Amino acid sequence: MKAFEPGQCVNCDSIAVTVKSPLYCSAQCRQAAKLVRYVRTKRQEGIEHRPDIKEAIRIRLAMVLGGGYPEGERRVSPETRSFVFERAGGRCESCGRALDVDRSTGDPDAVATIQHVAGNSNDPSNLRAFCRRCNIADAESRFVPVEPGSPAGKLGMELTIRCSVPEPLRICDDEVRWKNEWRRCASEARELLRLLEDLDEGAGDEDLAGFMGWTDQGTPIQEC
Repeated sequence: MKAFEPGQCVNCDSIAVTVKSPLYCSAQCRQAAKLVRYVRTKRQEGIEHRPDIKEAIRIRLAMVLGGGYPEGERRVSPETRSFVFERAGGRCESCGRALDVDRSTGDPDAVATIQHVAGNSNDPSNLRAFCRRCNIADAESRFVPVEPGSPAGKLGMELTIRCSVPEPLRICDDEVRWKNEWRRCASEARELLRLLEDLDEGAGDEDLAGFMGWTDQGTPIQEC
């Protein structure tokens, strides 16, 4: 397994990580690692070939290869969700099916979801109440075929390998250890990134005209 390197994306080794996001350089990388763990978990459970699991894997993979799902931007508040479902009269605005808002019917296709009409705006005018089946069908209609040898094609091959090898290739692929290890990794990464930020700020002060050193309080001394 590749050792974790603080200051690098745990999924792709990019150095484009920050104190705010110390483990992943992008939502795409976060979701790619999560997909690998999901597939490895379902394989360990022996249910990766179940139709619903295969569908979930296919959709998640397509979203990762498409650049990642903007989950932060599309997170809808409970109040807005309730408003949209009530406005729709409790029915899917695509097929008319009665929505299972509280998941009490046991019908997975009827589970109530929020569909964004265009872009990522969470304004109610851009939101529709869809059943899970219509939401999935709409998502699949937007998938773009992946060309072999393209960046997306290469990423797909890499993820396939990471999902299928007996032992995890990265710590973020480990479906067992990661749930405990990520906090330690994040702490180490933040500590390093804060140190680097402090060094960058200090280097900038040393470039000041007439810089003569530092005071006990850590402020630069300049020649008058």
